[in-house]
Amino acid sequence: MTSPQIDRERGHRLKLAMIARGYRKATALAAGLDISPAAITKWTQGHAMSLHHAHHLATLLDVSLDWLLMGRNGPDWIQPDQLSDVELDLIGKLRERPARIAQLLVRLTAEIPKIPVSEQAMKT
Repeated sequence: MTSPQIDRERGHRLKLAMIARGYRKATALAAGLDISPAAITKWTQGHAMSLHHAHHLATLLDVSLDWLLMGRNGPDWIQPDQLSDVELDLIGKLRERPARIAQLLVRLTAEIPKIPVSEQAMKT
């Protein structure tokens, strides 16, 4: 059994995810899930939802199920199977470094000029 506060917070996270993914109304999201818009409205108000529906919502909205239900790890928490091998390697190496080194590396990468997407496509 969850508390009313936790349920309201879950409803708020659902609203945030909907807005971030371009679902301004419950109708469009409900159509994608093949459910009634009233169900979406109830969930955004903090009413209970099944794990089945929560999973489908997280998938359709491209957010972490853990974030949607519990508020942990942020909405765009990337799962390991969504990272490239290079990204996984970098994360692993970064985790092995002291915090001060990790902070320096983050600042260093922020200083590297971004390559426009059109140029990246030509190089691959």
